[in-house]
Amino acid sequence: MNRKYVLILFTIFFSFCFIGLSVADKKGNSRKGKYLFRKNCRVCHQPDGKAKELSPIQKKTKEWESVFAPGKYKEFKCKSEWEKLSEEDLLDMFQYLRDGASDSKVPRGCG
Repeated sequence: MNRKYVLILFTIFFSFCFIGLSVADKKGNSRKGKYLFRKNCRVCHQPDGKAKELSPIQKKTKEWESVFAPGKYKEFKCKSEWEKLSEEDLLDMFQYLRDGASDSKVPRGCG
């Protein structure tokens, strides 16, 4: 009888551990993020745009993390554009920009 309870508790414990790991390691989709960045941000953030030119390689990983800190977008001129995006969309764009940051394994421009 005690073995049965121990086995059940053991199973529940490891189930929660695996669920916790999967939630803690939530990452965005970099490919989708690239599409979203080009669709929503690149219009203004290009050489002839109305905002400063911007691509993933122009910032380091920590700088991108700072840009995407909760509520930080409220300081930006384009905050209304940020508010149109879902949390998942923002996570995807963040993943794309962070993956291509100047100090990442594969730094890249917007191309």
